[in-house]
Formats: sequence, structure tokens, C-alpha cells
Amino acid sequence: QIADPEACDQMYESLVRIHTNYYKNKYPRLKDTNFTGVTVENCRMILATDVLKQMEDMKKGTWKKLREKFSAKKPEDDSK
Repeated sequence: QIADPEACDQMYESLVRIHTNYYKNKYPRLKDTNFTGVTVENCRMILATDVLKQMEDMKKGTWKKLREKFSAKKPEDDSK
């Protein structure tokens, strides 16, 4: 037994609207962007791990890059 059939019907209709993308079809978007104005393709490119690594390297200063380059141990030094 359902305690409140009207409330149950309202919830069911609401779930049906969500499932069928009722509001997406009723209010179509003019542009395929998100709230920042970035397109889906740009988001995928930004979120790719290779691009993130490149961006991190670009953010590093010249001295920091040189310090990391010279402070890294070579594998043949560890074996000796």
C-alpha cells in the first residue's frame, strides 16, 4: 500500500521528465558550452594528462627547471 498516491505520482512524473530530458528539449541551448564558456572539446583537451603535464612544465620557471634537471640522479650512478 502507498500512503500518499498523489505524491507518488508527482515524484514518478518528475523522474520521467528527468529521464526523457524533457527540460533539455524544452529549453535548447544556443551554444554547446558550460558555465565558464569553454566548449566540450576544450575541456577534454585541458583534462588530458599529457596536457596537464605540459602546463605544469610551462608554469615552472627557468631556474626551477635547471635545478630539477641537474639534481636528478642518473641510473648508472646508483648501480656503482
